[in-house]
Amino acid sequence: MKSLPLRWRIALWTAFLVALALLSSGLVTGLVLYRELIENTDRELKSDSLEFFNLLAENQNLSLTAQQGLSQNFGNFEESSILEFAPAEKAPLYKSLLLKDKDLFVGHPLESFFYEKLNRSLYRIFYTQKNGYRLALGKNMASLYEILLEASHAYFLSAPFALLLATLGGWWISRKALLPIRHLASILEQLRASALHQRISIPTQDPDLKRLLNILNEMLARLEEAFQREIRLTADASHELKTPLTILKNELESALQRSDVDLQTEKTFLNLYEQVQTLSSLTQTLLFLSNLDRDSSLLKPTQLSIGQVLIEILEDAAILAAEKEITIEKDLADVGSLYADEDLIRRLLWNIFDNAIQYNTSKGFIEVKLRLTPTGHCLIQVSNSGPVVPAEERKNIFERFYRGQNAIGNGIAGHGLGLNLCREIVSAHKGEIRYDVDERGLNQITLLLPLSPNPPRPKKP
Repeated sequence: MKSLPLRWRIALWTAFLVALALLSSGLVTGLVLYRELIENTDRELKSDSLEFFNLLAENQNLSLTAQQGLSQNFGNFEESSILEFAPAEKAPLYKSLLLKDKDLFVGHPLESFFYEKLNRSLYRIFYTQKNGYRLALGKNMASLYEILLEASHAYFLSAPFALLLATLGGWWISRKALLPIRHLASILEQLRASALHQRISIPTQDPDLKRLLNILNEMLARLEEAFQREIRLTADASHELKTPLTILKNELESALQRSDVDLQTEKTFLNLYEQVQTLSSLTQTLLFLSNLDRDSSLLKPTQLSIGQVLIEILEDAAILAAEKEITIEKDLADVGSLYADEDLIRRLLWNIFDNAIQYNTSKGFIEVKLRLTPTGHCLIQVSNSGPVVPAEERKNIFERFYRGQNAIGNGIAGHGLGLNLCREIVSAHKGEIRYDVDERGLNQITLLLPLSPNPPRPKKP
């Protein structure tokens, strides 16, 4: 049940509670109805006994020594069955055939109600005495049980409809109640790092939902402040480092061009120059990332043929791949044009292919696929042979400055910014990037990028 959506869980719990309420109310109603019917029966028996004795008083001059005389004088008395009638301390004047050998006057106190099974039927019996006569009146309980049975049938026939109505009603009510939450979830899904300045505004009078919105808006304010502080720190540090690194680079270039520098000093300057180059590249990347985080309007999108861009980048990548005898297999469909920043897309694809070459084996291979998805997205899949990323590292490979064990263990140069840069570029284009290990055990990077609003359909072969 935990895997069900919340609205269905609420609906099922509503149905369960309604079922308990129906069961308990049915039991209580049945008991009350049964008690009321018994009390009515007892009142009828008492009323009939008084009527009988009144009739007896009107006929007091008659002889009641024979059973025939009783039937002649009380033949119209039909409300209750006269089971036994006798003078006090004498033999019965009348005894119903239902009694056979039973004596109802034995073992029961006067003015009492009790049950007796007669001829396979249950009777409610009232034993009373008045004016020197004893009387036992009885009423068959079959009619009472028929009433209870009909009431229970009607109740159990209506219960499933009540449960169905409760389930659907609970689902509808929960859906209406959760509608603001679903609206809130859709808003939060659309929030990106560049949109943390936005605040959530949902018209509602519910105090709990208002409190939730206030908490979320306060959290967004704190996140925006922390994010902006990080961006400023990165941008400021990168900008401040840019000037001294440029000076160092120029000075080292000048030193390397001098003719009076000995070989050992030249090697030292050359090593320092390579490190300065690395630091310059790192600061430029960090500055670029901070600018991209701060302002996505820096993008300069144009219509570009993604297939043509891929072909051009693969031609350059083939040169690097040839050094490790890596073959590149491509399967590029015509997906039309992509509305994107061409420089960033080229940088994105080059980083992916550079990783596919670096984290590969000698005489390995790379597979590149370009497809159009049914949702109108451009799908690019780059698979390569070589050691796969361990499962515990996969969630971190797109994080800034993260380097896995494969990179460290194989001494591959880098700073852990390549895939993070790829993710930021894809995010700026409202796309998706992910890493998987396919069914063949190959590393696979998948890109999903939205095409132009009206992309041309792929050509049929």
